[in-house]
Amino acid sequence: MIPRRRSLQRAVELLAMLAVLTFAAPIAAQAADPLPGPLSEVLEHPIRPPLSAAPEVIKDLGAPLTSLTVMEGAFGREPDGRDVVYAVPAGENAQLNVVDVHSRQLLRAIPLPGAAGAWAITVATDGSVYVGSYANAHLYRYRPETGTVTDLGQPVRGESSMYGLTAGRDGAVYAGTYPNAHAFKYDPVTNEFTDYGSLDPVQQYVRAAVYDPDHNVLFAGLATPAAKLIRIDLTTGAKLDITPPGLTAKDFQDLDYADGRVFGNASLRLIVIDAVTNQQLSFTDAETGNQVTDYPIGARGVSNAGPGGVYFTFNTALIRYDLETNTVGPVASGVRITRGAAIGYGWITDNRQPMLYGLGGNYSGGTWRYNPQTGVLEQWTSPFKYVGAPLMHTIADPVTGKILVNAFLNGSTASYDPVTARTTATARQGQVEGWSWDAASKLYVGIYPYGRLSAWDPNQPESPTNPRVLFSLVDSDLQNRPVSVVPAGDRVYLGTTPAYGEYGGALTVYTISTGTVAVHRNIVADQTIASVLPVGSAVWAGSSIESGQGTEPRATEAHLVKVDPATGAVTKDVVPVPGAISITELSLGSDGNVWGLADGTVFVADPTTGEVIRRIPVFNARTGAADGAMSWRDGYLYSVAGGRLFMIDSLSGANTVLRDRGLYRLTQAPTGLYYMLLRPDGYTNQTNLASYTPPVDPCPRSDLRPTVWTGNIDSSVVNRHVRYGCTLIDDLPDAEANWPSHQAYVTAVGTKSAQLVQAGTITYAEGYKILLAAKRSDVGR
Repeated sequence: MIPRRRSLQRAVELLAMLAVLTFAAPIAAQAADPLPGPLSEVLEHPIRPPLSAAPEVIKDLGAPLTSLTVMEGAFGREPDGRDVVYAVPAGENAQLNVVDVHSRQLLRAIPLPGAAGAWAITVATDGSVYVGSYANAHLYRYRPETGTVTDLGQPVRGESSMYGLTAGRDGAVYAGTYPNAHAFKYDPVTNEFTDYGSLDPVQQYVRAAVYDPDHNVLFAGLATPAAKLIRIDLTTGAKLDITPPGLTAKDFQDLDYADGRVFGNASLRLIVIDAVTNQQLSFTDAETGNQVTDYPIGARGVSNAGPGGVYFTFNTALIRYDLETNTVGPVASGVRITRGAAIGYGWITDNRQPMLYGLGGNYSGGTWRYNPQTGVLEQWTSPFKYVGAPLMHTIADPVTGKILVNAFLNGSTASYDPVTARTTATARQGQVEGWSWDAASKLYVGIYPYGRLSAWDPNQPESPTNPRVLFSLVDSDLQNRPVSVVPAGDRVYLGTTPAYGEYGGALTVYTISTGTVAVHRNIVADQTIASVLPVGSAVWAGSSIESGQGTEPRATEAHLVKVDPATGAVTKDVVPVPGAISITELSLGSDGNVWGLADGTVFVADPTTGEVIRRIPVFNARTGAADGAMSWRDGYLYSVAGGRLFMIDSLSGANTVLRDRGLYRLTQAPTGLYYMLLRPDGYTNQTNLASYTPPVDPCPRSDLRPTVWTGNIDSSVVNRHVRYGCTLIDDLPDAEANWPSHQAYVTAVGTKSAQLVQAGTITYAEGYKILLAAKRSDVGR
């Protein structure tokens, strides 16, 4: 800062010069443009950094959405003889729920510390219940006789999810893991784990497993990029790949064993393997009489063997596989299961008759009982405990100011009213990967796992056409996550990740008026298209090295490409931040340039050539394809990435981290407040909504030109924020005002410049340049 005595002296000198310029107008009008004499040699002081923003004001608004998401259930019996269903609703520190299937009451809900949910649950031969969790891949044991749960730890170090828990001999259990495709055993007698190692160097999932008690064999089903079936001889430890030749499925979702046969759900087709010969078996389709090698299945596998064979669901039909005749087909035509695909089965004896009980997935607790002797089906809702939902996305309604939130996996969507702090359920969307409003306040929503785009008006009643499904890409183009959704005029642009086991995302162009869909895949080889920005007739797209889940990236750094949306041709290709793996957001700045977020660095690029003009490092960490959001507020760029909320002064490039952890997504309400998803300290998931109140902007619609202009004259002085919200131009007299004379304007500029010099905001030389520019301007003439 300029010393106070010196600044006062120079302010006086500037005012003196102002007097000369004002009252000797003819002489001043003839002055040359360059600074005269020694003044042109004055060394300017460094630009003063902008004043910091107001202190952090992150407000935790709590969990706005409760939901029920159950991935698998199991049936068993408590020590007092009550028949129960066990399930783990997904949520922070998820809880094992125990529900009496006869009284239909929740008996207990027992916390599983550190678990966010469970893809695996089974009842062991000794009656203990085992739960395999995510995202910590711990094994938990519930003992019905004590009503307590023990965390047995992580069976395989470094894994994040567990699948396919299956009961073995003497109370032992087996399961598979992700992301390194291990299989393991837990022995409760020795309290030890046995790791059978990674079953494949490429596959990341052991998604299913089943124990064969007749031959002491474990069958493990692998997933993505291709389904693979491994037989592990538990006596010798020998492993054998017995995948049926020609199998085109991408995954084994479930495996079950009955009567010497392994029943596999291979990408929603039931296949049957002989457990001794390891050969795929054919069977008879009861409706056509034809011999087939697969059959549609929508359930989490098949039931244990019972009267009539094994059972499973497809759509609303209950299907029976007759183990004696090897025939498969629906049970009585009047039997319709309407509570979701089966995610768990159990045979329970009621009034001396074996009944098949089933749990439906995944979001309502639908439960049913089927009597195979009479063909009677009964359905009801089990009272599982709803919990604060892990949140996936949020967006502010520009009309109502309400905040829409969407749940991870569950897909429930709700509207939070900031005025009343109340949440109202809205139309369920599915898991939202990206959404954005068009100019008519219609919301376009990108949904996983279908690669679906829907159009939704949240302020109109839900109906068969609201929301309206426009198209899906998962089957046609192997795209499943629309992480970037950008409406622009008559088009909606999508950036997507490829499906499980696939490489190569896509830029998709949907034309609203015609309903046509153009998919441009692999415009950046083997990479996801993570961000999209239409500029003129072209589209800029930012990539992420991520490929489909269950694969390892082939690329090493993210690209920024300019694309012709009509043809998909790439006309420019740059790497704006070397080494960055994801460009998660793109936006057009007030300077007309492309601003982007690449991992922890903000970059600015020329909108025509893509040439990088500057880079602004904020933090040093990598981010995923969906981990980034940006929002402009009058010359300041607010952004969330890597859990952080930060602000960048677009003029100086100075950045301020407002919060360094726990945040995801970013949306601005009409009130100016920002809303984010919050992972509270100590939590695993973003379960809460949070708001940030930015400082009051005393100079709305700031003049953000890079240099200071006085009317029609550029002073060449660097423009910058002199305090939050106000630039140097903002602080000067308004050239657009109705000045009584040119001299009045020059006098006002000189007076203000003197004050800024005195305050140390600008240098004497800068003040002189500004005053000279004002004198040369046409303001007030």
